[in-house]
Amino acid sequence: MSGTAVAGSYRTLLADPVVARTFVLALVGRLGYAVLPLTFLFTVRQSTDSFATAAAAMAVFGSTTLVMPVQARLADRHGQRVVLTCVAAGFVLVLGAAALVARGSGGAPAAAWLAISVLLGLTAPALGPSMRAQWRWFVPEGPARVKAYSLDAVCEETLYLVGPVVAAAVLARGPAWHGLVLVAGLIAVGAAGLVSSPAATVTAAAAVAAAAPRRANDLGGTGNSPAPSDAPRPSDAPRPSDAPRPSDAPASGGAAAPGRRGSPLGLAGMRRLLALMAGFGCASALMYTGVAARADAAGHPGWAGYVEAAVAAASVIGGLAWGARRHRRAWPAQLAGTLALLGISLCVASAMTSWWLLGVVLVGAGLAVSPSYTVAFVAADAETPPHLRTEASTWVSTITNLGSSGGTALAGVVVGAWGAGAPLAVAGVVALVAAAAAGSLAATPSRS
Repeated sequence: MSGTAVAGSYRTLLADPVVARTFVLALVGRLGYAVLPLTFLFTVRQSTDSFATAAAAMAVFGSTTLVMPVQARLADRHGQRVVLTCVAAGFVLVLGAAALVARGSGGAPAAAWLAISVLLGLTAPALGPSMRAQWRWFVPEGPARVKAYSLDAVCEETLYLVGPVVAAAVLARGPAWHGLVLVAGLIAVGAAGLVSSPAATVTAAAAVAAAAPRRANDLGGTGNSPAPSDAPRPSDAPRPSDAPRPSDAPASGGAAAPGRRGSPLGLAGMRRLLALMAGFGCASALMYTGVAARADAAGHPGWAGYVEAAVAAASVIGGLAWGARRHRRAWPAQLAGTLALLGISLCVASAMTSWWLLGVVLVGAGLAVSPSYTVAFVAADAETPPHLRTEASTWVSTITNLGSSGGTALAGVVVGAWGAGAPLAVAGVVALVAAAAAGSLAATPSRS
């Protein structure tokens, strides 16, 4: 495969109508998760007349979504069609029930909303990890898959620009529970798009046995031999990522096999990656909360929205640029670079007194956000055997979200102790510590 064919345009990824349709419908569903937070928060607020109850309901929902890695493991074993259909149907039904409860004139007690939050978290379909699993089926390993993950990351980042605007429009035109109905429809469309894909019936074991030449041919390969990106490359690993590696093998020395039970958390490489992503999530949350705190202290809360929009736009640009390049360094070195850019930008931003300069400097931080996610998802593939990759991708998202929760809580403490300008400085330190840790991994000859 030529360099041009490998690095080709993002349009190449979506040249197949089946891939394009699946990705677009999956994005429609994932938009539902960007609309849900505000609409659910204010649905509970309007029903109970208590913001504290609404916040508690959101916290419960966030904590119960920790079951998503279990859902991903089931999808790896039984195929997405069975698993996604069941959980998405449950999620839509719970959202419908929540809308009916909110529509009632008498409202509902706090306990009822907390129970609804638990059910929503338990049934939330893992649309993002499911789409990334399908990318692994559609796209051969190597630069083309990096490009696919980059496209996925920047589109998701864009959704979280659009989602709050959609939610605000719903809240401006009627009761908040209308948003829950909208979310139910969006999630249903996304799940239907994913389960209708030919990749939805493929289990992890079947994916391992799938013919790589056919997939390479779909994206411009020779069609008769595996693409060079599927072969061992010194810059990525000493052996193909689909082959058993020392870190995948159990203590007895046997290689991990598709049918063998296990968890990504049992692999040393995954644990290191997740620790770094927890730091990334913590720093990101400190950044966003710090910007909001400074805007509030200045008496202009709306300014935070402009700065966050600039960060998100920079993240989209950074992700697209990252996916368009070849990357020959191992993932710890790549992640060290993105985290260092994030940390340096945040430290400089903490010293800015002008909002214009703050926004300009934080563009540098935004450039690191989507690439960090892309590196993490590629690294999760590299550090796990094929039958665990969907679960591994889900753990990346889950641990990053946990780090974000911790960062948000830490920001509140920091603001109370040192003022509104402090969270950005703390965020920079956290990111630089994570960058140093990633750099030490890159400098270690063997990570297994």
